[in-house]
Amino acid sequence: MNSDFLGGTVTSIPQFAELDRLTSDEVEALRDLFCACADLRHELRSADALGHRVDQALNNTERYTEGQRFTRHAGALLALEQVTVDYQIAVENLAWQHVSACVVLATALLDRLATKAPGLSAEDLEQLTAEPWVSTLCAALSLPGERLLPGCSGGPLDYFEHDRKKMLAHAQSLGGRNVADGDLDFLLTEAKTGGSFGDMEPWFAWADHLVGQEISHRGQS
Repeated sequence: MNSDFLGGTVTSIPQFAELDRLTSDEVEALRDLFCACADLRHELRSADALGHRVDQALNNTERYTEGQRFTRHAGALLALEQVTVDYQIAVENLAWQHVSACVVLATALLDRLATKAPGLSAEDLEQLTAEPWVSTLCAALSLPGERLLPGCSGGPLDYFEHDRKKMLAHAQSLGGRNVADGDLDFLLTEAKTGGSFGDMEPWFAWADHLVGQEISHRGQS
């Protein structure tokens, strides 16, 4: 097992057909959300690369057009830069809505399996697959590995706890709200300002680990 979950990638694709400890609705909801996250992760990387490429082209063009009368080239790239920024923001919003929900859903399923609780209802799954309040995300990330991963100990549990606590601290700082005041009942996509998302790769990596390793292992009889 990778000693740093957040710095790695899933070593195997989840075999959703083999998760026989989950109900069919749970498997369907998890697969749907996980696959959406995979596509949005790739699209976010593409959007970021596009933005960097346009920025570089604009910088090069502005250097050779400085002081010139005709600057249609620079103007076109400047307009294109705004389009790419708008696209990046739109993809970031979609990516956050889905990856935050995937973390909450996967954690809820691990907790259900660990406590041998009844399967989640369709209504519960509908709620869990929607973007969570930051307070709901923090509550999910507050569940310790000792509870979620019964039978796990030593290094694997230590690594899980290290990264879980890292993600919890990150979640508590989202949107610039005051954790001490409990001011976390908000949707980040509605409250965020520029730069509030930060690097989303650790979120995708954590969702990948929860689904691709923990649920894939514990969801089988």
